[in-house]
Amino acid sequence: MTKISKPRASPLVTIIITTFQRAGLVPQAIDSVLSQTYSNVDIVVVEDGSTDHTAEVLARYEGNPRIRIVRHDSNRGVTAAKNTGLRELGVETTYFGILDSDDTLLPDAVDRLVREFERAEDQYSMIIGWCESVPPGHQTGEMRHLVDRTGPLTFDDALAGRFRGEFWHLARRDLLGAMHFEERASGGEGSVWWRLLRSRPGWVIPDVVRIYDISGHDRVSLPAYTRRAAVGMMWRQQAMLHAVGEDLLRQDPRAYARWLTELAKWAALGGDGPRARLASRRAVRLAPSFRSIGIAVLAISPGPLLGQIAAAVAWVRARGRAA
Repeated sequence: MTKISKPRASPLVTIIITTFQRAGLVPQAIDSVLSQTYSNVDIVVVEDGSTDHTAEVLARYEGNPRIRIVRHDSNRGVTAAKNTGLRELGVETTYFGILDSDDTLLPDAVDRLVREFERAEDQYSMIIGWCESVPPGHQTGEMRHLVDRTGPLTFDDALAGRFRGEFWHLARRDLLGAMHFEERASGGEGSVWWRLLRSRPGWVIPDVVRIYDISGHDRVSLPAYTRRAAVGMMWRQQAMLHAVGEDLLRQDPRAYARWLTELAKWAALGGDGPRARLASRRAVRLAPSFRSIGIAVLAISPGPLLGQIAAAVAWVRARGRAA
């Protein structure tokens, strides 16, 4: 008697969407996940203490078995919200991704990434797709080491700075372990993603999978020189150094010194003099340069002078964007 095997169930993919004050945008992000051609997808929405109409907008999704909505009582920041989403991942989730609430996935995004995971079996920690921006509708990332936009992405590629810009990926939940984002940081997600690449390489597919909105006033990538923003950038740099700094020091001491210099700059502008002085001294000892020496001087400057410097830099950047 021939035994009939049951078809293998599709792996569960969980998409984390964090949102704050985006009542008008978050529905299109959620709907883009619900409309994926890959059917075994669920969503964790983390509402980060919004005071607009986000709660009312999300109420229309209550009761949908594919959506879990988690609410923060107050705004805790995007990295804290992402950590909440990671804690909501269940053991049944095989792959996960994080989608900004002002972005959207193309309809076959998840299907394309999962198919590549299954083709490669256990080789990769993540599968990565490309993004296009709106406005103005062009590629948001660059991987200089790839031919025809496809190929492996290794931990060494990350350390060597062979890619930059925005991409979107699914990652394996079983490799995540206890890793989480630094909640005091403004961004700095590489402190998690790069460690996943250290465990196993990633693979880049040639397809566009996400539409990335660069028009928002609250984008982390926009330069800001308030003291609060500087502190967030300081912790972003500190998180990366904590995660992969020793590897970078072994591979490229001069690049490590540049990272220390960046940490010293933001620490000085954020008012953390001891951290700024320690980082700048280490940078100068490792690889003295005009920039590292200049930041070392900045690190010992009095607070009012730092404020004036920050205001001047912000003014120059603003004039440059307006030109």
